[in-house]
Amino acid sequence: MMNKSEVIWPDYYHPKHSHIHVRSQIEIPEPPEVVWQHLVRAPEWPAWRHSKTMVQILSGDSTLCKNTMFRWKTSWVDFHCTVVEYTLNQRLAWKGKKGGVDMYHAWVLEPTKTGCCITTESTQRGGMTWLTKYFAPKQLRKYHLKWLEELCRQSHGNCEK
Repeated sequence: MMNKSEVIWPDYYHPKHSHIHVRSQIEIPEPPEVVWQHLVRAPEWPAWRHSKTMVQILSGDSTLCKNTMFRWKTSWVDFHCTVVEYTLNQRLAWKGKKGGVDMYHAWVLEPTKTGCCITTESTQRGGMTWLTKYFAPKQLRKYHLKWLEELCRQSHGNCEK
């Protein structure tokens, strides 16, 4: 039986088939509903101290929902993404592509007695990931942790690591 906080991986993107896999987690003192409001507002992500991040919604309105297409660009990646999983206040995931690299990024929000636990995981495969797997996970992990801390700040005002 699957734990609620586990990502529901499409087989193609499963970590066992990917060169790069990063998982990060944080607990915050806010319920999933509060966190969710900030997570799905992708065009606002760059304002969260992600100065080298750009998000452009390509289809739909300014919040992510199932089948929303968007461009997500950081200082070292530029993916065209589609939201493939959306369960209100619980699960959000998108797949993306840049050249020969395929990626999958998932979020799971699970209620706790004091707020919620946020888990984010991503995988990459194809293209040069057979080579970048030696340095990209460290960068990606730092990016995830920064993203989680900023999501906490947006939702609660301050956050402990």
